[in-house]
Amino acid sequence: MSIPSPRGEREKLITSLTPQLRRHLKIRAFEHGMDIQDAAEHAINAWYAEENLPEVKTEGAKTWGTFLPAGEPDHFKAVCTERGVTYVQGLAQALTLWLERHPSPSAPLVAQPVVRILVANQKGGVGKTFLSSGIAQALAEAGKRVLLVDYDPQGHMTAELGFEDLMYEDDVETLMMHMDGSAKGHIGDLLVALDGEVFGDRLHLLPASDDAFLRDVVLSKVSFSEAALERALEPIENDYDVIIIDGPPSLGLNMDTALYYVRRRDGELADRSGVLTPVWANKASHRAFRLLRSQMEDLQKKGRISVDYLGLIVNAYDSRRGKLVQHNKLEWEKSTSPSVLAVIGDLKEGREAADGEIPLLEYAPDSEHANVMRELAKELAV
Repeated sequence: MSIPSPRGEREKLITSLTPQLRRHLKIRAFEHGMDIQDAAEHAINAWYAEENLPEVKTEGAKTWGTFLPAGEPDHFKAVCTERGVTYVQGLAQALTLWLERHPSPSAPLVAQPVVRILVANQKGGVGKTFLSSGIAQALAEAGKRVLLVDYDPQGHMTAELGFEDLMYEDDVETLMMHMDGSAKGHIGDLLVALDGEVFGDRLHLLPASDDAFLRDVVLSKVSFSEAALERALEPIENDYDVIIIDGPPSLGLNMDTALYYVRRRDGELADRSGVLTPVWANKASHRAFRLLRSQMEDLQKKGRISVDYLGLIVNAYDSRRGKLVQHNKLEWEKSTSPSVLAVIGDLKEGREAADGEIPLLEYAPDSEHANVMRELAKELAV
């Protein structure tokens, strides 16, 4: 596979990488003002000049890919063969060497906007709200200032966090009013804080409202509607380190505004903000993913923008459901762009926390569900 780019023709190297190395590479590249692709290329070039490097642990490596200059994937594989190492081991050695030679600076070299993550899949019931809320909680627990935006007209997140009454209040402004320009007050007045001690007043929610069901209709009358969400949130962006949007279960203008909001802004590094998609290990999720990706590609082409895919999450996986489920999970794990960041089992704690309207990290802080959220938070919030 070859693609044109400002840096010339590039071809894809497909191999595998451990989640730990992938995470360290992403964070360190950001700290040095580099894209992951450029860091990987530099790492491989430096590896060519070294020999007899120690073996690196690669247990648990998952499919991963990166674009290199034309001809370099084959060159890399040939050198691995000459040295008697697997492609996975060769890449692990190269990235480990690069990380050792590029320690964390005292501060990032490139100023960046707030991290913006859209959890999106128009297929309902795959875990968008569960992931959005859980990752946000883990980020706040780790000290980040986080804003959760309930962008789903159904308001599941607002209800599950105990704020359902706010969706039906009369005579109050809403996110929709700030998007169409009819609001008079400050959007910060709509926010509520999750008061759990573990969050330290760092986790705020922008609740859903009952007028959100009309969003597609209203947006069709708004000038440059794709930027409506960005215009609405701009006054409060600088108050947060990360903004997470629980996306709508539909395609259309509503989704376009959310996708446009998480586009790569001028000067922003690749794979920093973007889209995270929860899926199930079934055929329906594969079809839904293709539809979402098609809409993303269409928006990027028409708007001349770039929207990065941060990864896939296989949610509610249970191998006991049969060979087809196992096969579909393997099909997801073959994906390199985007790659699978985690496989989450069909566990009860998330459902119980939602039913009890209690944040997961308060209800079951030591559960497997909670720990997965903490691992994802580490990877996403550079």
